[in-house]
Amino acid sequence: MTEVNRQTFYKKLVVTGLAFTLVGAGTLGLHSLNFTGEPTVASAAAETYTATANLNIRSGPSTSNAIIATVKQGTQLTVIGQAASGWLKVSYQGKTGYVSSEYVKKSASSTTKTYVTTANLNIRSGPSTASAIVVTVKQGTQLTSTEQAANGWLKVSYQGKTGYVSTQYVKESTGSSEPAPAPAASVYVATANLNVRTTASTSGAVMATLKAGTQLDVTAKAANGWLKITYQGKVGYVSGQYVRALAGMKVVSNPESIQVVVNKQNKLPENYVPKDLVYTTIPFTFKEQTEKKKMRSEAAAAIAQLFAGAKKQGVTLLGVSAYRSHATQSALFSSYVQRDGYDKAATYSALPGTSEHETGLGIDVTKGDGTCAAQDCFGGTKEATWLDAHAAEYGFIIRYPKGKDAVTGYKYEPWHLRYVGKPVAQAIKSKGITLEEYYGIK
Repeated sequence: MTEVNRQTFYKKLVVTGLAFTLVGAGTLGLHSLNFTGEPTVASAAAETYTATANLNIRSGPSTSNAIIATVKQGTQLTVIGQAASGWLKVSYQGKTGYVSSEYVKKSASSTTKTYVTTANLNIRSGPSTASAIVVTVKQGTQLTSTEQAANGWLKVSYQGKTGYVSTQYVKESTGSSEPAPAPAASVYVATANLNVRTTASTSGAVMATLKAGTQLDVTAKAANGWLKITYQGKVGYVSGQYVRALAGMKVVSNPESIQVVVNKQNKLPENYVPKDLVYTTIPFTFKEQTEKKKMRSEAAAAIAQLFAGAKKQGVTLLGVSAYRSHATQSALFSSYVQRDGYDKAATYSALPGTSEHETGLGIDVTKGDGTCAAQDCFGGTKEATWLDAHAAEYGFIIRYPKGKDAVTGYKYEPWHLRYVGKPVAQAIKSKGITLEEYYGIK
């Protein structure tokens, strides 16, 4: 065979590679091949190319190299370098290989750009503040994008997640090694009932009045100690005198997990509601069938078993409060702020979105006669002693144990149980630690 004919034959093999691959896939072991001794290639900025025919990805820049995958016409490939003789080095589904440049073309919107966030920023499921928050990232985080912005939003990729961010809070990365700016607080909270006004002045019309404890979407600082915020899709202004920045607060990515950690640094997604809430079958200190009798289904079954186990050992318990909706927690925290002030209220009550009761996995309990409900006098009772010794057998922990205020952020609450499942509960109990310490987080 002449050299010209040989090259023509190889080109046909590339185009018709799908058929050959289907026949020989078992022999070649496409998904398990690893290759070494990789040829030197010229590095290039990552760009996106599209296959113009069914195409073999090979272990080296030649048709004599093994096929590691075959992709269909129209498949997008990330080109990460150029090799000799018209071959390109590509990355596809975690594999690195080579394709003939004759059967790919540069995608219309191929350039992957890197952006840096200029503030703590929500990545949302759609190009609107009405869309759900996928994840919250800190100021200085790098995001990649292959799509142009539209209507002030940019489609981005971050740690395998895809979502949208406002272009107002990102800038294109220059590729410099300059350290990222120090992170700003991601969450602001009203420390008193607060008016949202149309201008940065008390002369501005009142657009809305927010309860103490309400979290604010602060977008900028205005003059004279006022803050610019977004509220229900509208721009307004609040006095910074009644707003506090909560440094380090982030939104949890696994709210449905039985082991989710919710505390003063880790909050639930906005207006989160558990999907599997059910009424518990245990007795409470009240008769009404309210949300406070609900828990997530697995936790509800476990608390029934705990109550039954306690009863067999001569200990009678009553439920006080289980699930609370976001609205209920907001009203409760606001009332405590009105009574005791923000700082004191925050030592014993959770900001809306940071309460374990909102997970459907927490419950307050008390003695069978209903006394000492959510009060310090519950500590030291035979009921509290039994719970401390046996709750882990049913998958519960004393969430805020004695002497751990600095870790949990709350004072000792022997009445507050949290369901985490038996393995985790028993490990936490045996080590005498908290949920935060078990996972090594704050």
